[in-house]
Amino acid sequence: MKTVELYYYSGAGNTKFVAQKTSSQLKKLGHDVRLIRVSQTSVSTAFQDADIYIIGFPIYGLTSPQLVKDLIHQIDGKGKPVGFFCTKALISGNSIQELGQPNGINTVAKMELYMPATDMLAFLAYPQSFTEKIIKFFHSRRIDNRVEKFVSQVLRSNPITVRGKWYVPLSFLIPRKAVEAFHGMYSKLIPQFYSQVDICTKCMKCVRECPRDNIWMDTQGHIQFGTSCDVCLHCVHHCPPHSIQVGRSTLGKTRYRRPSIK
Repeated sequence: MKTVELYYYSGAGNTKFVAQKTSSQLKKLGHDVRLIRVSQTSVSTAFQDADIYIIGFPIYGLTSPQLVKDLIHQIDGKGKPVGFFCTKALISGNSIQELGQPNGINTVAKMELYMPATDMLAFLAYPQSFTEKIIKFFHSRRIDNRVEKFVSQVLRSNPITVRGKWYVPLSFLIPRKAVEAFHGMYSKLIPQFYSQVDICTKCMKCVRECPRDNIWMDTQGHIQFGTSCDVCLHCVHHCPPHSIQVGRSTLGKTRYRRPSIK
C-alpha cells in the first residue's frame, strides 16, 4: 500500500470532480489517499510525508493558477514521484511542463481533460438555454477510463518527459495587445464582485471556501470582497441563494455546481 497526497485547485468544481474520481480509484486499489484542496492555508503546510504526490488544477489563460505555482515551490528537492492532471475548456499550453521541469520535479504521469467552460456558463448562458447545453456538451468522454490509466501510470512511477505543445511556438502570431486584453478583462472583473444583501442568507459558505481567503463579512453583516482574487468563480457558482454576482453579467445566468459527466 502506498500513501498518496492528492492536491487539487478547483473553482466551479470540474477539477474537484476529477480529483474525487482519482482518489476513489486509488482507494479501490487499496492505497491510502489524502485529498487536499489547494488554498492559502494548505499551500504553507503542503507535502508532509507521502510516497506519491498528485496535483490537479484548471487552466486559466494557458497557465495554472498562482496558488498552484506557489504549491510547487514547496515540493522542490523532495524527489518523490508526482503526477499532474489539468482540466481545460480549450487549450492548456505548456502548463504541466512549466510546473515540472524548472522545479526539478520527478514527473511520472500527466492527464488533460476537456471540461465545460464554467466562466462561459456564468457570463453567457441562461439556465436550460441552448447555449448552456452546447457549453456542457463539450467535455472529454470516458473519463473513468482515462482516470484508471492515469492512476496506473502514477503507481508505476516511471519518469516521463513532458513535451511542449506544437502550437505554443506559434503564440507569437497572437498580437500582444490581444493577450493583454484577455488578461485585463479578468482583472477588471475583480472589483465587480458583490453579494445581493436582500438575498444573502449569511451562511458564510463563500467566506469559508474561497481559496484565496479573499471574502469576509463586515461588522454590518455584509459580504465583502478583496482584490486577491483568481476569478475562479467558486463563490458565484456555489452560493446557495445565488446572491453573489459579478456586475450585471452573471444575473440570472447558469450556476454550475456538480458535473454530471462519466
